[in-house]
Amino acid sequence: MKKIGITGGIGTGKSTFLKVLQKLGFKTFSCDEIIKTFYQDPEIKEKVAQILGEEVLNPKGEIDKKLISKKILENRSLKEKLESFFHPLVKEELDKFLKKVADLKERIVFVEVPLLFEVGWDKFFDEVWVISCSPEVQLKRLLERGLSLEIAKSFIQAQLPLAEKKKRANRVFSSEDPPEKWEIELKEILKEYRIHK
Repeated sequence: MKKIGITGGIGTGKSTFLKVLQKLGFKTFSCDEIIKTFYQDPEIKEKVAQILGEEVLNPKGEIDKKLISKKILENRSLKEKLESFFHPLVKEELDKFLKKVADLKERIVFVEVPLLFEVGWDKFFDEVWVISCSPEVQLKRLLERGLSLEIAKSFIQAQLPLAEKKKRANRVFSSEDPPEKWEIELKEILKEYRIHK
């Protein structure tokens, strides 16, 4: 079974790319989506509050993601502690997913990992594909999400530069292309892995 890691920068279009792959019938796994489900778990919320402080839980006991972002951007030590807590949990879920799809005799799977190169997970994959866009488009998208200019720039600077990720990629896709173009391109690239219903 061929394992392809999908990465890029914040706001470069990884989630949209994954949706196109799902539409084409391929099995996918998103680390971002797993983290979102973790944030609903009472034990995990409690652990996050222990690491970052009780103020990251709002009056309803829900995680305040914007406050978490602010804290980890301001304090590298807190960022590393949070990542050290989450990465083994995510890896465990990823291993379960890979076992399940292997049992289903899938020939190829796609795994979205935002910090794939930063945390050394590229070694887990047969290929790495990077979803990219221009710095101007990336910044515009983050501002459209409601992030301040300062926070948006901090997020971009906290990650490995996109130019470096593109150099290390097996394939690069531009999210400035419409998803329809991706679909045509992927159908051609992945002909040998097509799933026949």
